[in-house]
Amino acid sequence: MTELNQLKQDIINIGRWVDSHNWCPATSGNLSARIDAQRILITVSGHAKGSLTEQDLMEVDSQGNPYNSEKRPSAETLLHALVYGHVPDANYIIHTHSVYGTVFSRAIWSGEIRFNNYEMQKAFRGVTSHEQEVVVPVYGNSQDMMELAREVDGYLQGNPSCPAFILAGHGIYSWGSSVAEAKRHSEAMEFLMECEYKSCLLLK
Repeated sequence: MTELNQLKQDIINIGRWVDSHNWCPATSGNLSARIDAQRILITVSGHAKGSLTEQDLMEVDSQGNPYNSEKRPSAETLLHALVYGHVPDANYIIHTHSVYGTVFSRAIWSGEIRFNNYEMQKAFRGVTSHEQEVVVPVYGNSQDMMELAREVDGYLQGNPSCPAFILAGHGIYSWGSSVAEAKRHSEAMEFLMECEYKSCLLLK
C-alpha cells in the first residue's frame, strides 16, 4: 500500500472510530492527515464520518486551497492548515462535535480551560503528572473563518505544544504525530470535558 493510500485508510478508520463514540453526529466534524510539507488530505464537506470512502477525501495545499478538484473541503480547512503549519509533529487532526465538547464550552465561550489534578492529563504528550496543568484555549464560534483563523494563528505561534483547542458551542480540535496519539489526545479531551461538565453539576 502506498503512503497516500495508507493515509486515506487511516482517515477512514478514524472516521469509523469517532462515529462509534457518536462524537461526529450527522455529517459534522472533519478529519485530516499531513501528506507532506505542501499537501493535506482532508474530508470533503457534508459526509458522514462513519461511512467515509476514498471519494470522500480530497487534497488541499498548505494554505487550505483545493488541488485541482471540484470537491468542496470543509469551511474550517484553514484551521487544519494552521495546526500543521505551527505544530511540526502534528500529522493527524481530529475535529469532533461531541455533546460535552459543545455544551460545556458554551459556558466559557472565549478564554481557556485549565485542567488540573486529573490523572487523564498524562494522556497528552509531555505531561507526566496530574499536577502538570494543561491549558486549552477556547474561541467563540464564528462564521468569519478568517477572523477565527487569526485568533488561532496567534495562539499557536506562541504555544506550539498545545494539544488541542475548542470552538465554543461547536467542537474540539485535537491532533497527534500518529493515528494512535491523535486518537489518544481526542479521547482524553472528550473525557476531560465530560468530567468538567459533571463536576459543575455536582458543585451546584
